[in-house]
Amino acid sequence: MRIAFLKYQILCICSLLFTVNLFGQVSNTDIALVTRLLNDADHFVTNTMYDSAISRCKEVIKKTGNNNLKKFEAEAYNKLAEIMVVNGKMNEAAKYDSLLLPVAIKLRDTALIINAKNRIGINLMGQGNKKESADIFLSVLDLKLEKDQSIKTAEVYSNMASLYMSLGKNDQAMVWFFKSLRLYEKHNNTSGVGETYSNIASLYYLMGSTDEAINYQKKSIFYREKTGDLQSLIIPSINIGQLYILKDSFALSQKYLQQAVKYAEAVNNTKLMAAAYSGMATYHIRMKEFKPALEWQNKAIGLFEAADNKPMLSRLYVSAGNLSNASKDSAGAIIYFQKALGLSLKLGNKDNIANAYQKMSDFYFSHQNYIDAYQNFKNYTLYRDSIAMSSNLSNIEKVKIQYETEKKDIEISKLAADQRIKQLQIEKQEAILTGNMLEAAQKEKEIKLLSQATELQQLKIGQQDEQLEKQELIAKNNQQQLKLAETEKKLQQKQIKNSENIRNFMFAGIAVLLIIGYFLFNRYQLKRKIQEQEALLTIRSNIAKDLHDEIGSTLTSIKILSEVSEKNVHKDQVKASAFLQKITEQSAAAQQGISDIVWALKPENDKLENMVIRMREYVTQTLESKNIHTVINIDEKVLEKTLDTSQRRDFFLVFKEAVNNIAKYAAATEVHISLAKKQNDLVMQVHDNGKGFDTAKQTSSSGLKNMRSRAADLNGTLTITSIIDQGSSVILTIPAT
Repeated sequence: MRIAFLKYQILCICSLLFTVNLFGQVSNTDIALVTRLLNDADHFVTNTMYDSAISRCKEVIKKTGNNNLKKFEAEAYNKLAEIMVVNGKMNEAAKYDSLLLPVAIKLRDTALIINAKNRIGINLMGQGNKKESADIFLSVLDLKLEKDQSIKTAEVYSNMASLYMSLGKNDQAMVWFFKSLRLYEKHNNTSGVGETYSNIASLYYLMGSTDEAINYQKKSIFYREKTGDLQSLIIPSINIGQLYILKDSFALSQKYLQQAVKYAEAVNNTKLMAAAYSGMATYHIRMKEFKPALEWQNKAIGLFEAADNKPMLSRLYVSAGNLSNASKDSAGAIIYFQKALGLSLKLGNKDNIANAYQKMSDFYFSHQNYIDAYQNFKNYTLYRDSIAMSSNLSNIEKVKIQYETEKKDIEISKLAADQRIKQLQIEKQEAILTGNMLEAAQKEKEIKLLSQATELQQLKIGQQDEQLEKQELIAKNNQQQLKLAETEKKLQQKQIKNSENIRNFMFAGIAVLLIIGYFLFNRYQLKRKIQEQEALLTIRSNIAKDLHDEIGSTLTSIKILSEVSEKNVHKDQVKASAFLQKITEQSAAAQQGISDIVWALKPENDKLENMVIRMREYVTQTLESKNIHTVINIDEKVLEKTLDTSQRRDFFLVFKEAVNNIAKYAAATEVHISLAKKQNDLVMQVHDNGKGFDTAKQTSSSGLKNMRSRAADLNGTLTITSIIDQGSSVILTIPAT
C-alpha cells in the first residue's frame, strides 16, 4: 500500500509539472513551497486540526493566484470544500466548489470535476432539491465512474441511496446501498464497508426493524474499529445508542452515547459534536430528565444552526418543541414545531414531515384543541401511509438475500478455482522436472481455462448488475403505466358523470308527470314519519342508558374516591395521591365515553371512512402510546359503506372493547387490525400476539358479554379465539348495507 501511495504521489507531481507548463513557467521554489503547504494541509486534516489545514490551503491559493499555478489552486479549493463537508458547513463547501469547478473544467481534470459535482449534489439533496441532486449524481456516474467501478463510484452509489431514502423509497435505496457495498468490498475499502453498513442500519430503523438496525450498526463499528479512525466511530456509536433506547436497554444506550461525545470532542468536529449532543438529549428525554435533556439539546441546536444543517434541525426542532411543552412553555413549543414543519416541507423529507405532524397533533390534543389535533393527525396518517406504501420490506429482504447468496457462491467457486490452479501449477512443475513437456503444456492449458472461467464469473457479476438496473427501469415504467391507467380511469368517470347528468335531465321531465302521484304517498310519508319518531325515541333511550351505565357509574365512583381522598389528604398523602390518580383516569374515561356518544350521533359520520379515522385515533391513544406496533389494513371497498347511528355506536364499541382488552391484559407487542368486505358481509378482525386467555373460563367482567350482545344487535356474529402464549383474535361479521 505504501509503494502504491508513493507511485500515486509521483504521478501527481508529474501531472502538476505538466500543468504548470501549460499555464506558464514558474520557479521550482514556488512549486516546492505550494507542494509543502498542501502536504501540511493533508497532515492537519488527518489529525483533525482543521483550522491549521484551512490556513495552509488559503496560503496556497494566495501563492498560486500570483504565479499561475492553477492545478495547485484547484487542489486547495478541493481540500477546503472537503473540510467544510466534514464539519457540516455545506454553504461554505458550495462556495469553494463554485470556485473549483470552472478551474477543474479548464484543466480537464476529471477527478476534480467529479469531486466538485458530487459535493454539489449532496448539498442540493440537503436543501430539498431532489431532482437536481439526482441529475448531478447521474451525470457524475457518466464521467467514466460507471465504467471504472472505483471507490468513488461506490461513494456516488451511496449518495443515490441516501437520495432515495430521503424520498421515502426505501426499497430502491437498499438496492443502491448494496451496489455500493459490493464495490467497497471488491476494493477492500474497510472504511467504505463500515459506512455502508451504518447507512443500511439507518434504513432498517426507518422501517421499524430495530433488531436488524442494531445488527448492522455492530457490523459498521467492527469495520470502522479496524481502520483506527476515531472520527468514523462517532455516528455509528450515536445510532446504536439511540437504537438501544428503543429497546429499553438504557445502560448500553448511555455507554455508546457517552463514547460518541468523548470521540466527537476529541476530534473537535462541529457537526459530529452536535450529533452526539443531540443523542445525549434523546437519552435524557427517554429517562424523563428534562433539565439535562434541554441543556444537551440547546448545545446541539446551536452548533447545527451555526453550520446551517437544515435536515438535522428539522428533527431537533421537534424534540425541542416536546421539551418546551414538558416545561410548560406552550408558546415556545408551537414555535419549534412550526420551524420543524417548515423546514421538513422545504426539504421534502416525508419521514420528518410525518414526525412533525404527529408531534403537533399530540401537542394540540394534550391542550384540548381537538380541531387542530385532528387536522394534524390526518396529515400525519397521510404521510405515514405514503411512506409505508413505498417501503416494501419483503422486496428489500430479497435484494439482501440475493446479494449474500451470490457473494458466498462466488467466494466458494473462486476459492475452488484458486486451489485447482495451484494444484495444476504444482503438477506442471513436476512434469517439467520429469521432462514431460507435453503434460506440462496440458497443465498450462488447464490453468488458462480456469483463469478464463474466473474472469467469466466476474463478467457474469457485471451482467447481473446491469440486469438489476434494467429491473429498476422496468419498475419505473410500471409506475408510469399505473399513473396513465389512473388518468384513463378519471376520464371514464367523467364520461359516466356526463351521462348521468343527461339521464337526470330526462328524469326531471318524467318527474313532472309523476307529481300527480303525490297524494298517494301522503299516507306512506305519515307512516314513515311515525317510524322515524319511534327510532328517535329509541336512540334517546339508548343515550340515556349509556349515560346512566357508563357515565353515571363513573361519576359515582369519582364522587366516592373524592370523599375518600379528602379524608386521607392529611392522614396519608400517598394514598390520597393514588385516589386522585384514579379520579383523573376515570374522568378521562368519562370524557372519552361522552365523546364516543356525541361522535356516534353526528350524521356526517355515517360513512365507514370516518369510522376508520376514529378507529385509528383510538389505536394511537391506546396501543401506540404503549409502544405496541399496530398494522391496520383497510379494504377501500368498505370506505363508502354507511352505518346508521345505532349500528355505528355498537360497531365502534365492539372494536373499542377488543383494543382496550389488548392494552390492559394481552401484553402484546404486535396487533393486526383489518376491515374488509367479503361477499355481502362486513368483516372486522383484531388479532394480537399476546399471552392469550382461556375462552371457556367464566369471569366477573361483562366486557365479552357486552361485545356478543352488541354483535347480536347488529344482526351479526362475533367469534373470539385465543391460544395461550400465542395470542387472540376477535372477528365481527355483520351484513353490509
